[in-house]
Amino acid sequence: MDAPRPVDSAAITLAQEFGIAVSVEDPPYVFRDDVKDVTSEVSRTPNPPRRVLIPKGGRLEVRFTLNSDGLPQDVPGLLRDIVAVANARLPFAYRVESDGNRFTLLPTRTRDVLGQVTEITPLMDRRVTIPAGTRSIAATAVLMADALSAQTGLRVSCCQGAGTGIPWGMTEIAFKANNEPARSVLTRLITAASPGQSRRVYWLQRCDPLPSQWCFINLSYANRAVVAEDTRFIQAVQ
Repeated sequence: MDAPRPVDSAAITLAQEFGIAVSVEDPPYVFRDDVKDVTSEVSRTPNPPRRVLIPKGGRLEVRFTLNSDGLPQDVPGLLRDIVAVANARLPFAYRVESDGNRFTLLPTRTRDVLGQVTEITPLMDRRVTIPAGTRSIAATAVLMADALSAQTGLRVSCCQGAGTGIPWGMTEIAFKANNEPARSVLTRLITAASPGQSRRVYWLQRCDPLPSQWCFINLSYANRAVVAEDTRFIQAVQ
């Protein structure tokens, strides 16, 4: 079975098997042929009032070489390859953004309701302003999400995530943002919430297919794993 979000699946593989944190952000799922109805597979009632829609997705496979320490030889090159394969095989397009050692795969293209390819602005590119104040990191993340919701008409939720069973972002900090990209705001909040460990944190920003208006920004943590093989491949199929 193909993965509904194969680029997400690739990022999860990198995090779980190699300890490499790569964030991924969703394109809008608008065109009917890019969406799959799985209501009959997941519903417990014969005639549910709402349909359950997921991205149709596809198959993504990228081969790469490991160093003697079991890590990919060229992480930036690997991410470029993932994007190149995704852009060639999927009806969407992505680009790689790098900020030091932090990588994000951003959507740049989707299909509109008529199936026409259209350029898009990633949700987290939008600029937000957060008034100065001392509040929990999680509460500030909610303000960021609320600002995105107000701009787009979507219902943006941030940030689900936990470490060792502890809810994320309970520490109170002084914080403000003035017309700052939401991605930058989130990066600063992650750094404040995980001092010395922020490079392990990545986000998967996912939007449900229309007509749902929900978008979720979920946080996860990359873990180091021992890998013995000299070569490896990412295959996002489930």
